Amino acid sequence: MVGRCHGRELLQRAATLLVQQLQAAQYGGSARAAAAASASRGPHPHAHPHPQQPWQQQQQQQRHARAFSSTPVWSSSSCPSGPPAFAFDIDGVLIRGKHVLPEALEAVRKLTHPDGHWRYPVVFMTNGGGVCEARKAQQLSEWLGVRVEADQVILSHTPMRDLVPELAQRPVLVSGRGDVLNVARSYGLQRVLHTRQLGRAMPAATPFSTYPPEEQDAATGGSASSTAAAPPPSAAAPSLAAVGPHPSSAGASSTGIPGSELGSRSGSGSESGSGRFCPVRDLGLATEAAPIDTVLVMTDPDDWYRDAQLICDVLTGAGVATRSAGAAAASGAPPVKLVFSNPDLLWANEFPKNRFGQGAFAHMTLSLFARLTGGARPHHVTFYGKPNPQPYRLAERLLLAQARRLGLTPPQVAPESGSESGSRSGSGSAVLPFSGIFAVGDNPAADVRGANQAGPPWVSVLVRTGVFQGPGPNCDVDTARVAVDDVAAAVEAAMHHSRRLRWHSMR
Repeated sequence: MVGRCHGRELLQRAATLLVQQLQAAQYGGSARAAAAASASRGPHPHAHPHPQQPWQQQQQQQRHARAFSSTPVWSSSSCPSGPPAFAFDIDGVLIRGKHVLPEALEAVRKLTHPDGHWRYPVVFMTNGGGVCEARKAQQLSEWLGVRVEADQVILSHTPMRDLVPELAQRPVLVSGRGDVLNVARSYGLQRVLHTRQLGRAMPAATPFSTYPPEEQDAATGGSASSTAAAPPPSAAAPSLAAVGPHPSSAGASSTGIPGSELGSRSGSGSESGSGRFCPVRDLGLATEAAPIDTVLVMTDPDDWYRDAQLICDVLTGAGVATRSAGAAAASGAPPVKLVFSNPDLLWANEFPKNRFGQGAFAHMTLSLFARLTGGARPHHVTFYGKPNPQPYRLAERLLLAQARRLGLTPPQVAPESGSESGSRSGSGSAVLPFSGIFAVGDNPAADVRGANQAGPPWVSVLVRTGVFQGPGPNCDVDTARVAVDDVAAAVEAAMHHSRRLRWHSMR
């Protein structure tokens, strides 16, 4: 009996040694092939002009060794023979502030053919926003030196498009820096105004905010106040001026609003006095004629005081900023819905410490609302963005569509097909033919937690180039399946384990 056990142990050791040798040979061959391909297409347009020094090569080898040693075997529910797929965060993973990380260019070279086409399905999933998906895709293409399509980009407000069938004709207040007003209109929201417009229409509501008279809003065709420009809205989403007054707003332009200059068109230094289109005056939005139905915080606001004040005014006034809470309750008006595009408390840029994000603004606004209402919480509060499920379900659909276009999965494999050729997503409604969807991020509370909650085939990968800086190699609270130094090491680890799964599936 002892002899048989000893013999079985020797066979297991021999099999393990054989696997390691095959993996080493396979990895070496892949690395040589990648190096040859890279050499054949010449230097990357953004590559550093000087060759790597010996110490840099040693650092790279050590980084990859740490990636492999810290990576566990993936879930048995993954599809071993399927391709890998990738979901990259942007800030803190590919860029830091205004600088592209060199490891991002290295990662892209590993994932593209010599002609620049993607080898595997890839999406860029960020809790940032403020521009349309096409504009962000253009930025990524310029930064990474590879073509990125709009359907590869998931911004924090991208899943808000699912709200359009319900909100298209309802008054909506949007908050956030960037070109969020045009983004909302491009999604199909037709009765929308920005907190900046509402504040300018009622300057006494935000006495510590400034509204330069020369400033133009995106609703009137200008974008001087935007931090990033976006393509014009589609023909399917008419401008506010084209929509015209809503039937219920008749007489709104002749009705004075307390603390505003909207009673006449001759005011000085206000939206009404400029002769420009004003959605409050001209459409009656945010008045009793057309109360706000939903507030969408699409990105981090550029004026937290103004936006927190006006959002609380709209919430307590049941859609009308000037209405008291008592009058709102007596009117029987429905409560206003409040939607935040992401819950990120922190994010990383060039500053050595992390910066407050939209989650901090949400916490402040909800705390102020609670103080105003004796501890109450708004009736309808929703958070989108990572780690919530909406962007992950959208990413699964987009990755599956890419896999079909790349010829990496049979066309008949669909989210509703019930095929058992792949792993079922965490939602339980989709069957995905991927060996893994590797979610690479720098924020444990968003990227890691979201991927872990999404379930197989999602695999959380944590890098140390952004929010997470230790202590320790991994986060103790939201622990990633893989913890590496940077995005290049993350891609190498993912490719290595996909090869290992494929080899085991053929045994």
